[in-house]
Amino acid sequence: MRNQLRPLLAAALAMLFPGLGHLVLRRWGRALLWHLTIVAGGVALFAFYDVTVGGSITAPAEAAEAAASLPTDVTVSIVLLYGLSAIDAYVVGRADAAARERTDATVEAIRRRAASADETDGAGDEASGSPSPVAAVTGSSDEPAEVECPHCGKETDADLDFCHWCTEPLPWADEE
Repeated sequence: MRNQLRPLLAAALAMLFPGLGHLVLRRWGRALLWHLTIVAGGVALFAFYDVTVGGSITAPAEAAEAAASLPTDVTVSIVLLYGLSAIDAYVVGRADAAARERTDATVEAIRRRAASADETDGAGDEASGSPSPVAAVTGSSDEPAEVECPHCGKETDADLDFCHWCTEPLPWADEE
């Protein structure tokens, strides 16, 4: 449930304040890039259209009047940048959620395979010294998860169905 709401929250926050949705997703560079793009784009448009910014706005009526006095080209361009930022935050959030789901599915497949291997092999497997099919899953949210091959012991990409070092099929390849 949390993975489904996170992209929507990121998009809503990106519309509220430039870059805030990306900060929620922990995409620091993207947040800074969107914030600077929208602020610099607004400043450039204000300078290009010679829009003067009068004193401070204290009442909501003054804010509405100031917004109505802006040229349409400036308003549409800034709203478009805000919209693109929100769409990008939503897409990045969905991609992060999908990557998290793939990693969770890989870990679960490894656990199920290890449990079934323990049931069929019994306790004699550890005594013989062969490696356990359970692999340590490593990797951050930006990288694909890596697992240790039960045949050769080298790390390989968890998204693959075989070890790219020894070409043996990985335990969860037959489960899909």
